[in-house]
Amino acid sequence: MSPLEAIAALFTVAGIWLTGQRRVSGWPVSLIAALLYLVVFAQARLWADSALQLAFCAFLLRGWYAWSHAPREQTGVRVASPRHTALERDILAGLIASAALGYGLAHWTDDPAPFTDAALSALSLVAQIWTARRIMLCWPLWVAIDTAYVALFLTRSLWVSAGLYAILVGLAANAWYHWRSTARGAGLDKI
Repeated sequence: MSPLEAIAALFTVAGIWLTGQRRVSGWPVSLIAALLYLVVFAQARLWADSALQLAFCAFLLRGWYAWSHAPREQTGVRVASPRHTALERDILAGLIASAALGYGLAHWTDDPAPFTDAALSALSLVAQIWTARRIMLCWPLWVAIDTAYVALFLTRSLWVSAGLYAILVGLAANAWYHWRSTARGAGLDKI
């Protein structure tokens, strides 16, 4: 465990918790975490996850902007109601990107888990887009992704990150519960 990995983990927990509470401040905190994890993953030769952090930075900036201008309630930004066709399109795009990225990583890098790394990276982008759009289904997707990341990080001896992602599973489940309660109160219980 490096001190950088521990600091990145702390910023990640804080950012996810704030986002789960529908607070705009979660976005800049998560931006710092992504920049720190960019270095951690590069040192572990997880190239897709390193590149993912760069993409996250762009999405985090976009999410920060979007949430800063989103409709608000007394306790935070309002949960949005998605169109199912958009959700299906996003998942399909994530799966196609997973296959293409996995193939590239397997053939052109020394990534020790190219298809797992690729799938988790591509689906993380989908989940990040859904989070920025305030779509409640981002949270069960994050639960699945974070659970798989725990296993990946254990195989790479990234103990702090594995522990962090185990915590993130709980934070995502809590955020899902929180957002569902908010959505029911606003009459959006069909999402």
